[in-house]
Amino acid sequence: MKRIAVIGAQWGDEGKGKIVNYFARDYKWVIRFSGGANAGHTIYIKGKKYVNHLLPSIDPHSDSKGFLSSGMVIDLEEMLKEVEKMESDFPGIGKRFYIDPEAFITLPWHREQDLLLENMRKKPIGTTGKGIGPTYTDKVSREGLKIYMLQDEGTLFEKLEELYTLKIALFGDKFSMNPKEIFDYLIELRDKLLKLGVNLASSIELMANFKENSLLFEGAQGVMLDLDFGTYPFVTSSTCTAHGVISAGFSTAELDGVFGVIKAYTTRVGSGVFPTEEHASIADIIRERGAEFGATTGRPRRVGWLDLPAIRYAKARSALTHLIVTKGDVLNGLDEIKVCVAYEIDGAERRTPVVSRDLFKAKPVYRTVRGWNSVKDKEFEDYIKLIEEETELSVSYVSYGPGTEEVFER
Repeated sequence: MKRIAVIGAQWGDEGKGKIVNYFARDYKWVIRFSGGANAGHTIYIKGKKYVNHLLPSIDPHSDSKGFLSSGMVIDLEEMLKEVEKMESDFPGIGKRFYIDPEAFITLPWHREQDLLLENMRKKPIGTTGKGIGPTYTDKVSREGLKIYMLQDEGTLFEKLEELYTLKIALFGDKFSMNPKEIFDYLIELRDKLLKLGVNLASSIELMANFKENSLLFEGAQGVMLDLDFGTYPFVTSSTCTAHGVISAGFSTAELDGVFGVIKAYTTRVGSGVFPTEEHASIADIIRERGAEFGATTGRPRRVGWLDLPAIRYAKARSALTHLIVTKGDVLNGLDEIKVCVAYEIDGAERRTPVVSRDLFKAKPVYRTVRGWNSVKDKEFEDYIKLIEEETELSVSYVSYGPGTEEVFER
């Protein structure tokens, strides 16, 4: 497959970073198309752990390159930290990353505004506090700063003054840096990234190269956190479906496959509806076994059983063609495992929600299956076949540990 997308098909944290890193050796470009530093993609390279929030999960040992597309919001400080860490272990790797100048910049003001707003809410959303929502808000309200403004220092300073005036009017004197300080901060970060070899290039400039080479599109978060189709308002502020590839100049019709990554169970971070959430002690057991703590925030993840109606919904919203199951080994040794096969909504049974609001009313209809001691057992294979039958999607790969190589193809 020359062009594929790897998408989270639940509430994020499904292990996409590892899967993308596993595939990356066979692809020339790994393209992140949405989100920002709120994502946490964990990969292991020769036993060493890397948690990248912005950088595409390229394979350092191949010649793969990473592109951060215009659909993203870029925290330059966070990106510099990630590039510097990778550069210390893989000298010269900075030259393999490209940023679209049309992408927007996340400022320290956005992070501060994020926390201010969260504290003002009667019902907090559970934001990561990384400034993602305020950055996208400024983008939509036409107050945002694009990466290309870093190349025009006069315009950059003027825009910063305008934005600061607006934020002071809205929030008062609650921001720690003035426009001159933010300007100096951005220019310093720009220069350090450029010195490391990071490139600025639009998808139009790179399109001929894209067309000639293999592309792996890396999604952030999961379909159920998508701004348009997720469990609104408990969602992120960007596109989490495969349709976000448009920000790199492509459509889903041009993809050879869309792989939805799911855990063998379900988790989510933050507030919001979670139909299959488990509150009994088994949730603590799964959380500890699966190290279910947010890669970005460190918060303990909420844990529940596999939710097949939500995956069918993700299939419809994100044009999924295949599934990849992760963390089946976390459930090793359990005698019985529950699987949600349908919802009861307003007294009627429904296999697939038709609008996101349905999930707020859903009562899970469970089927209980036999557990397994190893992902090589027949019982685990039966579990995979149940997923395939219920979703009408093939499970192409199974991940059974944190290491990049701990994956088998079915």
